Amino acid sequence: MSRFRRSGGQLLITLADYEEAVLESMVEQLIVLLEGEDMDATSDDPFAQWEADMAAPSDLDASDPVIARLFPPAYRDDDSAEKEFRRFTQNAQRRTKIEQARVVLEALLETNAGRDPALVRAGDVDAWLKTIAAIRLTLSVRLGIETADDVDELEELDSDEPRGVLYGMYEWLGYFLEGLIDKLH
Repeated sequence: MSRFRRSGGQLLITLADYEEAVLESMVEQLIVLLEGEDMDATSDDPFAQWEADMAAPSDLDASDPVIARLFPPAYRDDDSAEKEFRRFTQNAQRRTKIEQARVVLEALLETNAGRDPALVRAGDVDAWLKTIAAIRLTLSVRLGIETADDVDELEELDSDEPRGVLYGMYEWLGYFLEGLIDKLH
């Protein structure tokens, strides 16, 4: 039996209880990373959101390589253009990533600790793909994956070493994304 199956316009994902718990934890950690200490609470008022987007962006810890990878610079050689770009886009980008992660988290929380399949509604597919990819990206940064040689080195680790465990999660998320994409086509 495949862990991914279609049911009407929805996708059902069967996860073992430990898989659901780990994935739920990783999504929660992504949300905390993205919210940072100073992210304003989101409002349902579109004007309030627009006003927040036009204000100075809430600072992200640019020294964190994960943040730098999740929000790469648009203008590497022009600090002024980069600041202007951040001013107009950063809060909206963060809010979107957080909202997408919350969609995934809500679906995981509804699985009854993995006893029921996770339900991915047609309108939530992008949120799932982008959130799982963002988590995988954060793991790749933390593991120092930049080249194929880095991957080869990680494959040599014992699975009970801390970096080996993280690498196993990284690989599992890749398998998960591949299965999700395959079922969509």
